Amino acid sequence: MSAATQELEQFVRAALASGASKAEVAGVLESAGWDRDQVQNALDAWANVPFAVPVPRPRPYLSARDAFLYLLMFSTLYLTAWHVGSLLFDLINLAFPDPADADFARAMRASSMRWSIAGLVIAFPIFVLVARVLGRELERSPVRRLSAVRRWLTYLTLFLAATVLICDMIVLVYNLLGGGLSARFLLKVLVVAAIAGTVFGWYLQDLRREERQPAAGGMSGKLVLGAAAVVILATLVASVAVIRSPAAEREARLDTRREQDLARIARLVEAHYQRTGELPASLDELATPGTGLPLDPVHGVAYRYEATGERTYRLCARFGTDTARDGRQPFGGDAWLHGAGEHCFERRAGPGR
Repeated sequence: MSAATQELEQFVRAALASGASKAEVAGVLESAGWDRDQVQNALDAWANVPFAVPVPRPRPYLSARDAFLYLLMFSTLYLTAWHVGSLLFDLINLAFPDPADADFARAMRASSMRWSIAGLVIAFPIFVLVARVLGRELERSPVRRLSAVRRWLTYLTLFLAATVLICDMIVLVYNLLGGGLSARFLLKVLVVAAIAGTVFGWYLQDLRREERQPAAGGMSGKLVLGAAAVVILATLVASVAVIRSPAAEREARLDTRREQDLARIARLVEAHYQRTGELPASLDELATPGTGLPLDPVHGVAYRYEATGERTYRLCARFGTDTARDGRQPFGGDAWLHGAGEHCFERRAGPGR
């Protein structure tokens, strides 16, 4: 604290102790050239309580426990907001597909949704639990609202939410001027605005609550949290409904492994043909010391290979999924599209294949 600030506080205390009102003290100090904000901060340090001497207000404090709880609450809030937005974006993309989307983007959507579902299932309950603990403590002791960590993180959250809202509006206006508006785009803009606006509005209201009236706005807080829980639950249910079940996801991963194995065998066959000018009579000719050929990941049997001509051959495997029905892009591209059950791929070795 600077010497000037100490002098200001001492003067304010002495003036209030002499019976001067806060308005009179403020007028004198401002006429003497003191900055209005400095004067107001010095006066706010004293409560409006009639007593023989000025009564100090509680000052902001820093608690390691509060720092932990508030950091945990706000970090899970950010995770929740991010993953809700990500899931809603993916659901919008599914409802309004864009033909320009690359195949890999569609393939990555299921993985993105699983990550967001997992993030919400963990982060949101933790946020609710910590928020309830801190809310009850604030009701019992309103002075805890003066926690320095709480104030800093609340203003940081307001800054981040305001920045997101501003960027969201900039993107909206840019696309409006460029004629790039679509239902898909507008829905995404609304999702971002709704999430960031809710966070901004709630914490701005929270800062404005009077320290001596913790119950004011308590019901609205429960309503906001309840509405958020309903939206998140609905988003989770819709997301789980459109992604593959865990069993189907496992089958898809196993089929991806089979596709990789067949692609590796095809490369070995091609290398053998380039080296010898002939197709191998069996897969055993492709094995090298210390390196075995891939086997089916579930049954442990060799994949079926058959030479059908001088340069043509067939590779077969038993798959658990249908790539066309599931909309899954197989490893290696369309060359490995297959149905469920036994499926064979016709291949040609050498140039011009």
